[in-house]
Amino acid sequence: MTYRQLLRENADFRRLWTGQVVSEIGDWFNNIAVLALTIQLAGRGREGQAVAFYAIARHLPLFVFGPIAGVVVDRVDRRRVMIVADWSRAVLALGFLLANVWGKLPFIYLVGASLFAVSAFFNAAKRASIPNLVQGTNALLNANSLSASTTAATIAVGSALGGLLSTFAGRNPVFILNSITFLISAEMIRRIRTVSNRQLAVGSENLDEERELLKVKSRGRRLSLTTNRQLPTAYWSDFREGLRYVRSKDVLAAVFIVAAGWGLGNGVARALYSVFGARLGVMAVEGIVARPTDFGISVLFIAMGLGGVLGAPIARRSNSAAGESLGTRMGRSLLFDGCGLVLFSFMPHLWGASLVLIAREINFAIWWTAQQTLIMTRTEDRFAGRVFASYETLTTLMMVGAMLIAGAAADRFGIRPVAATGGAVIALSGLMWFVLRRRRNANARVAGEII
Repeated sequence: MTYRQLLRENADFRRLWTGQVVSEIGDWFNNIAVLALTIQLAGRGREGQAVAFYAIARHLPLFVFGPIAGVVVDRVDRRRVMIVADWSRAVLALGFLLANVWGKLPFIYLVGASLFAVSAFFNAAKRASIPNLVQGTNALLNANSLSASTTAATIAVGSALGGLLSTFAGRNPVFILNSITFLISAEMIRRIRTVSNRQLAVGSENLDEERELLKVKSRGRRLSLTTNRQLPTAYWSDFREGLRYVRSKDVLAAVFIVAAGWGLGNGVARALYSVFGARLGVMAVEGIVARPTDFGISVLFIAMGLGGVLGAPIARRSNSAAGESLGTRMGRSLLFDGCGLVLFSFMPHLWGASLVLIAREINFAIWWTAQQTLIMTRTEDRFAGRVFASYETLTTLMMVGAMLIAGAAADRFGIRPVAATGGAVIALSGLMWFVLRRRRNANARVAGEII
């Protein structure tokens, strides 16, 4: 099945995908302007820590609210969760206008944190909904590959448009357009009609007798929960049940372990990419464009997006090919991903760094697609929200810790050795996957399940 067939034949997935396209373009459109503003306000010698704090402000809410989000999307209509999240983000995104006027770094951090607190619910609901909209391993591979290529394309397109507008027209128009994209995304998701989880029908006015019975039973269970124990306790109990489920599945447990290492290394990259872009941009185009920092950051993020676009079809063909398991491809690509970050850290010029980043993102598409498909195919629907929220929580915790250390270390020791260290951690995680895989495959062979 091709991307075109998937989108043509599956109207509800097409609506979800369209919402993703619009909102992610807005995210990256906005990201360039916010990062450049943060670096400008921080000043030379403090930009590493300032960008790290902004990255932490964006990612820490995913850790704090991730467990709650996972439980919510397993209990509540996932489509409604996504719609409310988009409406909320449309309002919150306008806060960057005030941050630009007041010129205060803490306010930038506050707005970023608020946006991503809401995004924790949207992301968990979106990922948990995909297996309900797309059936079969091959179809899921296509859906995840398309999702990865879409994210990459929106990084490229959004960064290019945002960089141009921010560089030549100013940052306020960027912030306004970002808010509008969330409203468009909410409208696309509102039109989804497929059941988003087994207990809840989305967009259906005439429920048959079986669905009505499920609804009554579901209400009864929830009433019993809230009657016998406090709601926070119920949510925490459900989340712990999700963690026990992950530990009970060898494949999921192994994926989560190596994902923690990837989160550490990727946190370093997330903290320093914009600093690399700003400094290399000044070296490349200072005196040619009005805001060389905006331009440099934009070029690197365009390179990221372009690499992802090129990598997605490669990931689809590679992960669908016979001869190797998804686990083998995932581990090898994770190893190469870390090596790519090490190489990137030593590039002296903007254009050379961009080429390395393109190659790294091509490889990353293979690892991400294989990993997401492994999780989706090995997770029961009733645990899907909690599993994906747990994954987000774990990787976010690792990234936040790495960001905090990387920002301060980069200002003291330089951005290049710190970025290289992050790449080494990712590469070691790839090696760790093969160690875990070898051990766990001994048990998997008994059950006839090789990862």
